[in-house]
Amino acid sequence: MKKGISLVLAALMAVSLVACGGGSAAKSTTAAASEQTEKQTEKAGETEAKKEETKGEAKTIGVSLLNSTHVFYNSIQTAMEEQAKEYGWTLDVQDAAGDANKQLGQVQDFITKKVDAIVIAPTNSAGSKSMIELAEKAGIPVFTMDIASDGKPVTHVATDNKKGGQLAAEYVVNNILTEKKGNAAVITYSEIESCVDRETGFTDYLKENAPDIKVVDVQNYSGDQQKAADVMQNMLLKNDNIDVVFCVGDPAAIGALSSITAANAATKIIGYDGNPEGVAEIKKGGNWVADVAQDPAGIGKTTLEAIKKHLEGEKVDSEILIAPYIIDAKNAK
Repeated sequence: MKKGISLVLAALMAVSLVACGGGSAAKSTTAAASEQTEKQTEKAGETEAKKEETKGEAKTIGVSLLNSTHVFYNSIQTAMEEQAKEYGWTLDVQDAAGDANKQLGQVQDFITKKVDAIVIAPTNSAGSKSMIELAEKAGIPVFTMDIASDGKPVTHVATDNKKGGQLAAEYVVNNILTEKKGNAAVITYSEIESCVDRETGFTDYLKENAPDIKVVDVQNYSGDQQKAADVMQNMLLKNDNIDVVFCVGDPAAIGALSSITAANAATKIIGYDGNPEGVAEIKKGGNWVADVAQDPAGIGKTTLEAIKKHLEGEKVDSEILIAPYIIDAKNAK
């Protein structure tokens, strides 16, 4: 009997030990899981804190504009300065004054200053690749705006210029040469890719949609308003009749207007930019009838937004295009 009781007690003790052992293992597993979760939470917190710290860091952005005397670039600069203030960043804005060598020097200076990012509105599409490569070697990301480069920036922000040229041609067909017959001319800016896009957008649209509207002359004004006046004068002398001239920039349109007025010609003008002087001429109801308007403030703001995302490790599109629109007597303000 005693022997049986001993066996029962031994069995109970064994069960008790097993039960305690099982509980101990469960407790150990739970503790390990809890510890792992705590470590993951702590690591995630550190990552988020680091990200927030990076967001809060003041940045210095070097900006080289093609030409600060142009109202279009004044508007871009103003928008960028407002956005930079919101971010707590510093902008180092330089005027390349249309000089490629000067712009190269500015980029080299930005590299020496170890800015956080560089923005270029290239003075010339061809050849600007070297500036981007110099900055990249120094570990500084480069962004371009308005004018495309032959290099590869992180992001290019600009007006959809081919679309702008198409809008100008569409306006000709719907509002000027409604019978889809007549003569058109283009004052282009061959050194600047965005302006060439405007030209081809215009000529290709007419070729496809109104082949009887002939583009009788295309000449380059190289961004010089006086040269645009000379070019327009030459066009009027060479051609018996030009119904409409598409100018790829408002400075070209201003030059063209002076020659058209002097010749007392009936040639209509469609400009490109949407600058105040163009809008003022449209409101007068004279030869300058329409303008393809850009959004310079949108370009400036979007460029800084893209830089901020990139510096924070977010992926940004290689090209961001902003839609243009037509201004004429109906909506000119």
